[in-house]
Amino acid sequence: MTVRDNKQPDEEGQENRHLAELLGENHRRVLANILRRVELAAWRLEEQLTQEATPHLTLTHFTHPPTPEQRSILLQLTKQIRQQVTRLATDYRLEVGEQHLLRTIMGEFTLLWCDLEDIRPHKLRAYGAVNPQLQAVLDPPLQRLIELVLTIDGVASGKLEATRVQQSIEKSNT
Repeated sequence: MTVRDNKQPDEEGQENRHLAELLGENHRRVLANILRRVELAAWRLEEQLTQEATPHLTLTHFTHPPTPEQRSILLQLTKQIRQQVTRLATDYRLEVGEQHLLRTIMGEFTLLWCDLEDIRPHKLRAYGAVNPQLQAVLDPPLQRLIELVLTIDGVASGKLEATRVQQSIEKSNT
């Protein structure tokens, strides 16, 4: 039991006010932003550790999974991280930040669209000579991937009607 646990609720509230007063608005904002990143990283780690198997991906193969003992310890540590973030957020009266999930999706897939545009055959010349046949064989599947990435952005932004996209998906699957 810590000294903190022995305090009365009113004393704890006064201590929290005192701790919060130690930081200016900018300090509190920076602290909250970093702690949000820590909280999200712990959440992503938890998600990875609680999956029964690693996902089957074409270009990524995960190796060296944690042992059951490591997994258990890592999950305990993520729980402690989240508790510590909660304590700091409470002690310093940090504001809860909102993360617009659809905007996050749009941002990520817009960046992917830019990256995909940069690997088109005519741009690959920046890395050395390109076989003239590459344009004809690589560009069409890249174009399809670009269309899919932009469709995700369109659905997330509401610019594309979900039912129309669903129909298009079903049609391409047949």
